[in-house]
Amino acid sequence: MNETNTILAAYLGVMPKTREENVLRLLIESGMNVVEAEEGSLLVLDEASQTLRFAMTVGNSDSEKKLLGQSVPLGKGLSGLAAATREVQIGAPTFKDITQHERLEGDGNEPEAVIAAPMLVGDDLIGVLTAVTFVRGKRFSGKQAELYGRFAIVAGLLVEQTRRLAAYESANAAALVSADAMGERGRQEQDIVESIGRLTRERPEALAHAAALLAAVEALALPGLGGTR
Repeated sequence: MNETNTILAAYLGVMPKTREENVLRLLIESGMNVVEAEEGSLLVLDEASQTLRFAMTVGNSDSEKKLLGQSVPLGKGLSGLAAATREVQIGAPTFKDITQHERLEGDGNEPEAVIAAPMLVGDDLIGVLTAVTFVRGKRFSGKQAELYGRFAIVAGLLVEQTRRLAAYESANAAALVSADAMGERGRQEQDIVESIGRLTRERPEALAHAAALLAAVEALALPGLGGTR
């Protein structure tokens, strides 16, 4: 098991070479494509050390190897701020203690702009999804930040469903748990995760529309909490 799989399994309960791991990677890839980022990462919350640890990076395999396991203190930089406030953060990077992969001449070696979106399971923070660009002078818009935040919401739902299934299995409720066994809410959340999984596999370009719909539904259902953050 490589370090990516070890961190994901230890902190999120996402096992290697599973549908859940693949969907998480595809969610990040699709999200960064929608917001026109060069890289996207998943950082998990380490409560013991009060830090965020890089667990997955999409867009550059060498960068993923370099970033894996590095930590960002809670409250530091946009990622730490997103974790502390549970709000999507956007702007130029402010935390400089992360060692980046050396890029080709002409490319920036440090991120120019970052989107950091909190991942939640219920009311609990479990990590942060980031999207970064290395293009000099480039900035993300508020709309792009809002859209990327929807991908973090779906990623949180995926992890929640994974944990529920694992809990049922460990209790010997069933080898494979049906959606009915988890009640109406569980059935609805599983439907959302499965729909996103199908989109990431078959029609990743449609994820932008799905993210926009989630934003619209949240704005209607939770006035004052939705919208650009």
